[in-house]
Amino acid sequence: MTEKPSSPPPTVQEVLERIEGEWDALQKVLSKLDSKQMHTAGEEGWSTKDELAHLAAWARGLAALVRKERRYPPMGLPEDAAPNTVGIERMNQMIYKQNRDLPLEEVLAELQAAHQDAYAAVADLSDEDLLRPYDDFQPQDRRPDGHTPVLWRIAGNTYGHYAEYRETIEKLWSKE
Repeated sequence: MTEKPSSPPPTVQEVLERIEGEWDALQKVLSKLDSKQMHTAGEEGWSTKDELAHLAAWARGLAALVRKERRYPPMGLPEDAAPNTVGIERMNQMIYKQNRDLPLEEVLAELQAAHQDAYAAVADLSDEDLLRPYDDFQPQDRRPDGHTPVLWRIAGNTYGHYAEYRETIEKLWSKE
């Protein structure tokens, strides 16, 4: 998350502006890529298409999280999949395996829909909700860090995630 502990908490409107700003920046980078670039694997073994499917899954999970729904099934994961039980890396590998053979057009459409779903879910929150703990939103998925504000999950699964992967994609294709 980009906020400093001493900074005042952002409002939902500010969070939505960050989400849209990073989404727009990601879309700008993607608009410069051709199909071959979207399908070519980088150093980590994932293609840009795979990374976009990953972003879509986590955005879907975020939307479910803030709506107090089970967050893992919308991500295409088993209901009992959770970072504190199966681990983030294994979850990410499961998402990768589930989506790697999907056509690019389907991945792009799902990413768009997942982004819109996450945005709408966050828009329904109050400013006070941003500071409520994760465990308030996911009581069935209690975790050691469940006391942290849900804002951290929002940032990590939307604007922070978009920025991270935008930078990865830019780095991969800036070498050409």
